[in-house]
Amino acid sequence: MSGTEDVVDWNGILEPGERRRILARIHSAFGAVGASMPETLSIGKRQLRLRETVFGYLEKDRLSPKDIEAVAALSAALERKVAEEEARLADGELSEHGAVELMKEVLGVLRALDHLRRLREDPRRAGPARLSLMHRVDDERRWLEFVKKVS
Repeated sequence: MSGTEDVVDWNGILEPGERRRILARIHSAFGAVGASMPETLSIGKRQLRLRETVFGYLEKDRLSPKDIEAVAALSAALERKVAEEEARLADGELSEHGAVELMKEVLGVLRALDHLRRLREDPRRAGPARLSLMHRVDDERRWLEFVKKVS
């Protein structure tokens, strides 16, 4: 288990208490820590390459005013997506597995939002050295998840 799956008891029924625990995990101050940013994300009818887009902004030496506007627009779209998915988690017809997968996606989007928020606050946070570190951390996290699944 990845550490995010302990919010349900895996009895096949998504119970109200499990929904509350999932939503509490999403609202936790450290909920997105360790979450994997989704490679792609559906926003409306559009498929966004989220990880590539966020890392693209992080790797720039300097963000232009146009980049900063794009980061703000992307942040707003991601915030709307999180709100929609939270509503689905609160009221939607979901299986336990579906709810846990949706929670993981939301946590990954929140991680992306955190990176974008920091870029908006201080555009100097962008740069190749930071991006290299972020990629290494992300790669290690994916390897750990893979090892957990095969062991």
